[in-house]
Amino acid sequence: IDIIGRIPTHAEIEQFQKWPAAERRSKVVDKLLADPRYADRWTVFLSDILRIRSNATGGNALLAYIHKALEENRPWDELARKMISANGTTGNAPAVGFILGEDADPMALAAATSQMFLGVRMQCAQCHNHPFEDWTQKEYYQMAAYTYGVETRLRPDNLEKARKIVKQR
Repeated sequence: IDIIGRIPTHAEIEQFQKWPAAERRSKVVDKLLADPRYADRWTVFLSDILRIRSNATGGNALLAYIHKALEENRPWDELARKMISANGTTGNAPAVGFILGEDADPMALAAATSQMFLGVRMQCAQCHNHPFEDWTQKEYYQMAAYTYGVETRLRPDNLEKARKIVKQR
């Protein structure tokens, strides 16, 4: 169910039971990963995790990019690096859709990137050092500064705000 999004058919169960017990798991996993429904199912899952919006600039290109990467069995670390550091247009670099999905707002990207790729919610650090978390406000703005190269020309108001906070700390 997790791999292709449905329960096995009766014929698939019978085939599974005919395989030698020691090989069953690896054979069924290999078979399911080769199924076209694998990429379909996991594209939907990852689009939720990555907050991909098909109506946002680059959203459809990013969906197609994720789907193709799953079909090609590309490693997650490669996808993450490309999405976080993408530049160009969605026509020549569809991974840039991740950045464009957050309107290339460095503050939103810092929060989204930390939550999606690190499993850490650090939005509170935009305003203050949280008493129970390891992230400081300075670290939040340092992380946000990473994405300023993406669209500095388009969001100078946020760039100036981040520079002032980092200088204060």
